[in-house]
This record gives sequence, structure tokens and C-alpha cells, in this order.
Amino acid sequence: MSINLVKKKNREGLNYVYLVEAFREGKIVRHRHIQSFGQLEKLEAAEPGWFERMKIEVKKDGYVQEKKKELIFRFNTELPLDTLSQNYGWKILDALFDTLKLSDVTQQKRRDKINLTQVLKLLVYQRILFPASKLATLAHQSELYGNWKVSENEAYRSLSLLETLSNEIQLQAHRAISDTIGRTATLVFYDVTNYYFETDGDDEFRKRGPSKEHRPQPIVQMGLFMDSKGIPISYRLFRGNQTDPITYLPAIEQVKKQFGLERVIVVADKAMNSKNNVLNTYHNGDGWLFSQKHRGIRGASKEIQNFILSPENWEVNAKGNFAHKSMIRERLLSKGVSVKEKVLVTWNKAYAEREKARRDSALDYAKKLTNAELFRQSAKRGGKKYLELKLLDKTTGEVKDFNPLIQLNEDLIQFDAQFDGINVLVTSEVGMTDEEMIRHYGELYKIEDCFRVTKSEFEARPVYVWTEAHIKAHFLTCFLALVLLRLLQNLSGWQMSSSRLVEALRSARTIAFPQSYELVEGNEDFRLLNEWLQLDWKKRFVETEQLKNYAKGWCKTFF
Repeated sequence: MSINLVKKKNREGLNYVYLVEAFREGKIVRHRHIQSFGQLEKLEAAEPGWFERMKIEVKKDGYVQEKKKELIFRFNTELPLDTLSQNYGWKILDALFDTLKLSDVTQQKRRDKINLTQVLKLLVYQRILFPASKLATLAHQSELYGNWKVSENEAYRSLSLLETLSNEIQLQAHRAISDTIGRTATLVFYDVTNYYFETDGDDEFRKRGPSKEHRPQPIVQMGLFMDSKGIPISYRLFRGNQTDPITYLPAIEQVKKQFGLERVIVVADKAMNSKNNVLNTYHNGDGWLFSQKHRGIRGASKEIQNFILSPENWEVNAKGNFAHKSMIRERLLSKGVSVKEKVLVTWNKAYAEREKARRDSALDYAKKLTNAELFRQSAKRGGKKYLELKLLDKTTGEVKDFNPLIQLNEDLIQFDAQFDGINVLVTSEVGMTDEEMIRHYGELYKIEDCFRVTKSEFEARPVYVWTEAHIKAHFLTCFLALVLLRLLQNLSGWQMSSSRLVEALRSARTIAFPQSYELVEGNEDFRLLNEWLQLDWKKRFVETEQLKNYAKGWCKTFF
């Protein structure tokens, strides 16, 4: 807007000179005084031609900017104690949301005066910044800078609409990410977690099952796919009584169909490495990179155990704390169906020491259980696997009933000790190098961190909504929140943990000052984030118009 030198008459008819800035509030143009120079007649008497000279000076940017450094405000001394600042960190997230063009999907369902895009933005941004129940989110939307006026009726009606658009929204996010930062989605990471509900009753969707947090309440299972950049691709919800391996095949089928993928290579932990999952993955033309069970006398491949115990072909690093070797084997999947599979075995000294320490602790407990009475009273299983039970008559040496002799199974102890520090990976991609297998599987921790973020930073559980449609909409908002946060981490070079990044966004607060100015603040991490995103944002006092336009278009620098 423009800045001008103007003359104004007071009630006595005397002319006074002011430096005035015109600015816009919505569609209305307003004016504010930047500086008062005094009575014009006195200024002209002291320096003839002063007014015309100053008009020329004012046109120089340097003069105006220097004067705008000094502002005088008038405050209402009756301002209430509970006057709160507002968060504007959401505007960084908003630029990302708009870049994904999710409104292209949500605007299709705009009806009955429901602004579905606005509701979705509110639920997603608040899930990142100030996670709470839906009612609490609506109650505290005034804590976000800007015009947020989502009603309770509008929010809950929107949940049902969002549930019907879930697949379309996920697909739109995938396409936008593929078009901007790039994503092939041929190498995907998969894992499963579950979330509990604040209720005791099961229904067709919420079921009691193997809770990751050992909770007695009903749960739902979430299978999540992530790309090699650590950014979520898609998710699927399952009933709580469905175990992790059962979710694998339906989830793979959905993600391929959803995104039109012909073949994927799935990276997952050993829970997904069942014979049925591998057989169907093979028949579907897909690939896998799984960890593999190798411990124990039962259930582990003898071929792999013998390969581990063989001293040949180990490659040891210079420090002697890491070693690896690999082989190609024929894996029998079913009668008449076998497949070539690469097996990679690694040994890590630090991991070996941790496993030995855990086993020694279990053995200390097991030794106490050699007392038959203590053994019967104990419900713990930790050390029991190292005990064998025999029935013995202490007087005659004959085998008798109901008098077990409990002792340590030294053979099993020694057998287990051979595998300390060992990890085994298997893949259908026999051309993949050892280093690639290690690197790709090492990225799987990021999907576990995704689950941690949803449960800690986003407080996604316990879940309070209860209809199936609302539950699915709730997890859609959690998924989108995770996508935005991971994108932001990726674009800023993963220089901040998710918790630091969330705190940085939360610290961005503003409070309105007179004359259309804002006092803004943010912590040191927020300052760093602005530098990484190439945003010029260093002043404590900014014009309201500047704050309204803060962070707009920053994504164009990266995309």
C-alpha cells in the first residue's frame, strides 16, 4: 500500500502534517499515522518550502523504512487477563496442504453449506499442533490465527463425508507427492500397529485383540505403507481381532489397486514372513525383503542355521564389530512351488552383548525356578524355556509322577548363545547387494517412528469417536497429519525430530497490536525452520497484512 505526506486541519483550523500509510483490511482501505511532524505554519516559518521538500524525501524508500522502525501504540489498560495469543505455525502446514491439492477432492462434496476443506484443515492442523478430542478441537479453534468458525454440527457431518472420500484423498496426496518431490512406490515399507478405544464394548469393527500396549479395551488394526523417503503412502484399517500377518495380503492388494502399481517390493519384519504370505506374494508377481526367524530348535530353517554357524565366507569390518555373508537358496513354498531367495546374515558385536545380557538375566530368574514350588507359582515365561522337567523319586531314583526334577537345559543355552548378535534378512530380489539389503531394511525404523508419532505427538489414541464412519475419518486426519509432518521433515533435510518440529510450529504465536500490527514470536527451532524453508521472517513486529501472507507459496522453492 502507499505512504504519503498529508496536511490535516484541526478544530481551530490549523494545518498539521502527518506521514500516513494506507493499508487494506479485507475489501476496506484504512489509514494509519506513522509519524506526526507538527504545525505546518511553524515548519514553513523555520524552513520555507519544507513541505514540498519532505514530499520528495518521503518518496524515497529509505526514509519511509527508517520511520516505520519506530511506532507508537495506544493500549487498552482494561485488556482481560485471559487475552490469548494465537498460533500461526499452521500456515506452513497450510501451504503444504494446498500444494497437495487435496481440496480438488473435498470440494466435490461441498453441499448444505459445509466447507469440507475447511473442516479437514482444522482437524489435521489441530491434530499436529494441539491434539484433542473432536469437541475440544472445535472449542479451541479460536487459538489458531485467522477465521476459523467450524460448528459442531458441520464437523460431525463432515466426518461421514470424509470417510467416503478416504481413498480418493490418499490417491490425490500420492499423485501430488509423485509429481513434486518424486515417488516411484515400487519399494514400499509395511508394518502394523493398533489403537485402543475409550470403551469396554466390542462391535463389528472394534474388537479385542493382541494390543501392542497390552490394553484390555477393544482395538482396531492399522496397516501403514511408507515410501523410501519416509513419507506415508497409504493405510488400511482392520478389525482388532485380525493378527498382523493376516493384514498383509489385503493391504498389498489395496495399495496396488489404489495406485495402479504392477509390482511392488515390500520391506517388512518377520511377522509378515509366513509361508502363505510369501507364496501369495510370489504368485502376485511381487517381491519381498523380510527379516527371518533363525533362533530356536523348532520353527527355524536348519539350512539357515547351518549357514550361520559355518565359519566360512564371513566378511568382517576393520574394527571387528560387524560381519556379514550371504547365499542364494531354493525356498520351498508349497508342493511343487519353490523360489530363489537371497539370504543375508549379519553379526553385530553390540547387539550380541545386549542379547547375552538379556539371556543372563533370564537365566538368573530360571535358576530360582528349579525349586518346584516356585516354578508352579510363577506365571512368567522368560526363563522357563531353559528348564526341562523330569519326574524322579528322590529315595529310589525311579521315575515317579507329580514330583518334577527341574534343572537348566545347558544344551539349549549353548545352542541359543551361538546366535547372539545375528540378524537374518531374506529377499526375492537375488540381484540386490548385501549393502542395499541392509540399507533398505534399516529404513523400516521410520515406519515404526510414524506409529510413535501418531500415538505420542498426535495423541491418536484412545479414540473417542465410535461409529465406523467417524473412526475411519479420524484415522484419515491422523494419516494426513503424518504426511504433512513427514513432508516438512523431508524438505528441511530431516534436521529436526518430529517432536522438535511440532514444538517449533506450536511456538509460532501472535497477538494483535493497534494500527494493524502484530507482535509475533517463535522459538529457536522455529527460526531455524524458517531459514531452511527460505522464509524471511526475523522481526518481532510485522504488519497484519504480512502475517496474513506468511508462508504462502514457500513450497514453490522446493517443487
